[in-house]
Amino acid sequence: MTIAFLGDSITFGYGLEHKENRYSTLVSQALKMDELNYGITGTLVAKAGLNQTDGKDFLSRAHLIDDADVAIVFGGTNDYFWSDRPIHGYGEQYFEFAVRKLAKQVKEKRLEKTTLFVTPYPHNGIGNFCGGSYWQESNRHDTSEKNYNGHTLKQYVDIIATICEENDIPCLNLFHDFGFSWQEHTSDGCHPNEAGHILIAKAITEKLRALKLLF
Repeated sequence: MTIAFLGDSITFGYGLEHKENRYSTLVSQALKMDELNYGITGTLVAKAGLNQTDGKDFLSRAHLIDDADVAIVFGGTNDYFWSDRPIHGYGEQYFEFAVRKLAKQVKEKRLEKTTLFVTPYPHNGIGNFCGGSYWQESNRHDTSEKNYNGHTLKQYVDIIATICEENDIPCLNLFHDFGFSWQEHTSDGCHPNEAGHILIAKAITEKLRALKLLF
């Protein structure tokens, strides 16, 4: 059986010396499944910011998880940090629209298969208050602060959780009661260190097992 992970730098394992310590590998090993890791650093769910035309946004890559027995979709952090568009609007460049389209695609393409959405966790990272693709205009800030578009990270998290509930798609909310501390569990305020990946892997594994799958 295969388990696919659609994600960004967190899923890629950015900052880890050994990629076998990333959460996706730990989950795959715990469940005795073959890992398919589709994590690309800097990617957004929506076709915005750095991913306006490069085809690396989650919507453009969602087909990669169509055939996996289990799929994990873990994103939204870069939409908060790097999008040049507000959350709401009509079109794939807007976060809410993009998440709704992604959820619809998952339901249509992955019938009878398990898909788990995972929300971002609160942290302290580097993002662009000017919105968009200009890394030189970035600066560090806490995710409780509003980004250039006037949104906090929690607003992105709430959209993921709400859309999953509306579509009867399981969602693991790492924003609440997760026990994750960016001071302790990240290497740079954002990207998990080995301890952080272990914590994320444990939460995902427990959630999947709670869904009463045959693991």
